[in-house]
Parts: sequence; structure tokens; C-alpha cells
Amino acid sequence: MPEVEIVGGRLRGRHAGEAIAFQGIPYATAPRFAPPGPIEAWTEVRDAARPGPAAPQPRRPAAAFTHGELPGTDEQCLGLNVFTPDLGGRRPVFVWLHGGGFAIGHAAASLYSGERLAADAGAVVVTVNYRLGSLGWLGHPDLAAGPDTPAANWGLLDQIAALGWVQENIAAFGGDSTQVTLAGQSAGALSAMDLLVAPCATGLFHRAVLHSPPFGDVAQPPSVANAWAEALSAGAGGTGRFDGVRLRDLDADELVSLHERLLEEPAWRGTRGGALPAIDPGSLPASPVELPGASPQVDVLVGHTADEGTFFFDSPWRPAPPQERIPDIVAHLRPGEDAGEVLDRYHGDLVAIATDAMIAEPLARWATARTRAVGDRSAVHRFRVDHPGAGPQLRATHTVEVPLLFGTWRDGGPGERLGGQAPGAAAVSMELVAAWSRFIRGEGPGWLPVAPDSDSPEIRVFGSPSGSRLEPAEAR
Repeated sequence: MPEVEIVGGRLRGRHAGEAIAFQGIPYATAPRFAPPGPIEAWTEVRDAARPGPAAPQPRRPAAAFTHGELPGTDEQCLGLNVFTPDLGGRRPVFVWLHGGGFAIGHAAASLYSGERLAADAGAVVVTVNYRLGSLGWLGHPDLAAGPDTPAANWGLLDQIAALGWVQENIAAFGGDSTQVTLAGQSAGALSAMDLLVAPCATGLFHRAVLHSPPFGDVAQPPSVANAWAEALSAGAGGTGRFDGVRLRDLDADELVSLHERLLEEPAWRGTRGGALPAIDPGSLPASPVELPGASPQVDVLVGHTADEGTFFFDSPWRPAPPQERIPDIVAHLRPGEDAGEVLDRYHGDLVAIATDAMIAEPLARWATARTRAVGDRSAVHRFRVDHPGAGPQLRATHTVEVPLLFGTWRDGGPGERLGGQAPGAAAVSMELVAAWSRFIRGEGPGWLPVAPDSDSPEIRVFGSPSGSRLEPAEAR
């Protein structure tokens, strides 16, 4: 069996198709409401043939659909998985942060099995677990260990620790630490955006790929994080003031259940809650929306799917809302606009409204703002996936492109449900892998970047005619 020596000890992996897999590698410890800590070295060869535990999380229907059956969970969940074509050489590195609204998901889901992507792209693929829910994203000033230290964003600090591990260890797997691309989908893409801004992440990655970031959750105000932390404390039996000690004493599964119950309270119902990335001087000093030019040396590939909104408003776990609720939903999605006029403009298509409002339009604005901020120091490329791989109801939904990229669209499970339900999946998958392979090598994906003075950038459409040029308003 293949073995490698890394900082901490020796690992034994396994052969996986045309690649070699090392799974469940610990990269840090997870003290409650604190930055990740160091791991202890081991003396015997450590078995890395199987994934480690997932982060504690609820069993939501959306998670079962996208990630499959939830494996065992443990608060000490900070592990990662490495897939490499060979242990020799110096290949580019592709680090993947999973999605799940910062509350669900795990790096070992079949959706993210990295052996096909590693072999097809000739890259070392790393998938990362990070802390979720209130265990990963609870924020309050009382949690800071001292002045200028983090008071929030423990999951973000986990991701930084994982990137640090890559810098120290990836050469043992045939990876090149000077060619690291950080990528993610949904919450993973938002995390990557935040890491462009986080000072402690500077220099840890060189390119970024952002799949379908829902911009509303990229970095919330501290007031929202504090209100959530205080409400969670009260739900645990507190007296009105934030009580971090009480929350630290709760069992992890109890804290997950408390988080879910709080989402049903009137103040939080219909939201993702307040355990999300938050502006915090010690970890995330500003929003990437406010600082689009952060990490100006990092090239960015950013895009979305044609029917993002089906995932949120017309899915097996969340059927289309009744007609009488739609105007209120539209008013929430597009505040300051007349809901009736919006519905008329979109011919009553709530999915299209949600796709544009939640992802496509803010993505276009951010891509243009970043291009203008970074100038010629780096490039921004845009893409869209139109392939209706999730079937006639979900179509080109949120997450559809992930199994196409990883080659898991025919896995008989989540990947096939999301990406393999329409003809042409193999061709789209090959095109995605080819473009991403070029990008992670620093060659550009194969189409023009956004120009600072252009209002109609070239947007590469996958599942439609190659190299289509579309106006931003059409790019949903």
C-alpha cells in the first residue's frame, strides 16, 4: 500500500482507480469556540485509507439529497482527504471547500470523491472538513481570548489551518505548494471569497474558483452574529447575557439541536440564522463585497448555474411556495423594488428571480468591481453552467456542476441525481475538467477575462454553444 511521510508522522493510503487516496488526515484540533489547535505527532504508521468523521450537523433533507447518508460525526472533525495521480513530481494543487450553508456537508461525500478529477486534471486534489453551524461560526466579543484575537469564524480559521497544512505537506503527495488553487461551491465559494480578505490567509493560495456564491451570506454584521449568540445562550438556559461557558458545556449534538430549534423561533424563521461568517477584527476585518480588490495577485474563476433558484424554491425538500406567498418572497429577494413589477418583468418566474437576485447579479457586480480594483495584476474569468443535469424539475440547479467537475455524475447517488439526469453530461464534464485544468496551471481557462471597461464580458457557457458571449443581464 502507498505510504508517505508528512509533518506529524507516516501515513498509509490506498489505490483508488487511477489515483492514490489518503483520507481522514488530521490537520488540526477543534477546541470549542476557539481557533484550531495543533495535532499530536504519531509514531506508528497511521491508516489513511478511510475518511474521518464529519462535523456535527443536523440531518436535513437537502443534505441527504446532495451529500447522501451522513457518516459518523465528531467535534474533532478537522481532517482532509488527498487524491493524487502519483507521489512523485510537482503537480498543481486543487483545494476544495464543500458547500452546505455553513451548517451541513462533509468532505468525504461521494460527490467530492477526488480520484477521477486528480487523474483527469493531473492535479493533487484536497477536500477539507471544517466546523459547521454554531460550533463553527458562533461569534461574540466575549469569545475573544484577548485584544485583537478572533471572536468568530472558527470554520474560516479551520480552512486557513488546512491551507497551512497544504503548504507544509503537499510535496509529499506530488503537489506543488506554489500552485495552489482554492475552490468551493456555495458556502465553500463564500469561504474562498472571505479568505481573499482574511489577513492570515495571505500567500496560502494563488488562484480561486468560486462556484455559485450566495452573496447574502458572505459576511454578516457583528450585530447579527451577537444577537444569534445571545439567543442561543438564552435557549441553553441563560439569563439574557451571553454565557459562553454554558454553551461550551453542552454536548455537540445538543448544540446542533439547539441551533435547529432557534431557526424555528419567530426572529430567525426563514433565515439561515446568525452562525455564519461575520465581520470580526481578529479574523475577517471586512467583507469581500466592500474589498473586491483584496489579494490582488490571485486570479479568479467565478460563475453560477442557469437555474440556481430551483434548489431554494422548487426542490423535492422544498416545494414551490403557494401563489399567495410569492409577492412577499419577491419583496424579500429584491428589497426596494415593487414586487408586482418584478413578477411582471420575469413573467412570474420565481426561480429566475431568485437565481438573479441571490447569485447571478451580485456575482456580476463583484466580478466587475474586482476587475477594476486589481487592474492588470490578475484576471477574473466568468462562466455559467446550463446543463440540466438534475432533471426536468431542478434542471441546471445549484450544485449541478460539482459532480460534472469531479466526475461523480454517474455514481448512482447524489452525483447522479444532481448531474447525470440529462444527455450530454459526459461532454460537459470533459469541458469543465479541461478548462479548470488549464486555469489551475496558470494558463487561463481558455476564454477572455472580464475587461475593466466592459459591460458585456465573455461568459463561457457549459452545456450551450462553446464560448458564448452574453450580456450580464442575460447571465442567469
